[in-house]
Amino acid sequence: MKKKYLNIIILVLLSITVLVFFIKKREKPSVNKMFAIENPEEIDKIIISNKTEGKITLEKINKNWKVNRKYDAYYPAIELLLFETLKKVRVKGPVPANARLNVISAMATLSTKVEIYTKGEKINEFYVGQPTNDMSGTYMYKTGSKDPYITHIPGFDGFLSTRFPVIEKEWIDKIIFNYKPEEIKSVLVNYPENTIENFEIIRKNKNGDFDIYASQKAALGNINYPTVKQYFEKFQNIYCEGFALFDKNKRDSLALALPYCQIIITDYKNIKTTLKIYRRKSYPKMHGLYDSKGNQLAYDPVRFNAILNNNDRVLIIQDIVFNTIMLKYSDFLAK
Repeated sequence: MKKKYLNIIILVLLSITVLVFFIKKREKPSVNKMFAIENPEEIDKIIISNKTEGKITLEKINKNWKVNRKYDAYYPAIELLLFETLKKVRVKGPVPANARLNVISAMATLSTKVEIYTKGEKINEFYVGQPTNDMSGTYMYKTGSKDPYITHIPGFDGFLSTRFPVIEKEWIDKIIFNYKPEEIKSVLVNYPENTIENFEIIRKNKNGDFDIYASQKAALGNINYPTVKQYFEKFQNIYCEGFALFDKNKRDSLALALPYCQIIITDYKNIKTTLKIYRRKSYPKMHGLYDSKGNQLAYDPVRFNAILNNNDRVLIIQDIVFNTIMLKYSDFLAK
């Protein structure tokens, strides 16, 4: 009889052990993926905020991602966030007990809040903290959970804090021009301080025939037609280097100044894109401040400021990128 009861007790204990094992096994994936989004392609809004830099909203509007509803988003950055971060982030483990209070205290002031939405419904909310001491993990806390966790992306050696910037310029698309040759109807280039170099090229058709117009005072000479035709090929994947830190007054003053160069592209939908380019004044620490004769340069020799379509942000563009676009009429004359 005693043996029978003993067998029953052993059987019950084994059943409980097996049940606990399966419960833990089922719970583990949910904890492991508590910060992850299984279907990131369904996300249509992400709000990222912190106490020092404010808030930024990334929103999918008419299939295009926008930054604060003002600018086109830089799609590679959106893809990195959606498919390489939110989909792949995993819990590496709990925060050690002896570090828990310090981590919670640090996250109360230094963390970044991330809110994720699909069709108007918030599907996840968590806080991204600082890296672990070995820089191989990132502290995160999910709203409503008891404890913070150490997270990582399997196969990625590094931390995740930098993937959630709250700086507008980090998310804005840096592209300025991206036209195929056959999409361009005309290009007008003006040099307000050197008008004899102004020109306009108008395509007669998409096959490449064109007319070129210049100032009445422009230099005389035969047109190098292959050079003109190739000019339409120069407007693909043209990016700015970054964005200047101008306040509104400084930006408005720049917009009122006489540009060094103005480029206006009209496509076959009659949509105009206007880029106004301004010289950047040199400063003592600038590389290349002096010319080969030792004379101090008044302007930055390798970069310009620019305003695209009268937007409120000021772009920084590089001469090495734009020197094939900022041509003068004389550049089209046969040598």
